Amino acid sequence: EKNQQANILNEKRVLASLKHPFIPELFLSATDKDCLYLVIELLQGGDLFSALIDRPDQVFDFEHCLYYTAIIVETLGVLHSHQILYRDLKPENLVLHKSGVMKIVDFGFAKQCRRTFTMCGTQDYIAPEMILGKGHGKGVDYWALGCVLYEFCYGFVPFQRDTAAETFSAIMNASYEFDEFDDEPWLTGAN
Repeated sequence: EKNQQANILNEKRVLASLKHPFIPELFLSATDKDCLYLVIELLQGGDLFSALIDRPDQVFDFEHCLYYTAIIVETLGVLHSHQILYRDLKPENLVLHKSGVMKIVDFGFAKQCRRTFTMCGTQDYIAPEMILGKGHGKGVDYWALGCVLYEFCYGFVPFQRDTAAETFSAIMNASYEFDEFDDEPWLTGAN
């Protein structure tokens, strides 16, 4: 009904092709007349979006930011080494195993290529080059990583507005300034 056939096939292809500690393991896939079934590693720890909302200040401390960011960078590096663009990085797609290890899930928008023109993902994390529609590569994943890290540190995404058009305008017209963090030692790693 929602034309998600290509997305679920992408998910199966990526999961079947990669074995990595920060990507859920695909144990089995099967089909019948109507459906594709994927038996994937159970991740019971919840997603990082819910974890952020459940925190009183809705931010992670320095150690958690560093840990989660390192896992994301490592996993994106593995995906990119296989010419796979992820294209939907957001806290909802970062899920914890009960052991506390974070894994990236939902590979429906992943695409094996160096450059593509498809507009996809979640509006608050979309890179300017994707909005322009002139083609994009792995840089869109690192843009989204910056937005996710910002959300981890501040409790909200940097460009969120009321409508998609307003959000895209904020992304395209943003000027970037970086705060001094002298009064927030956890951001610099100092105690």
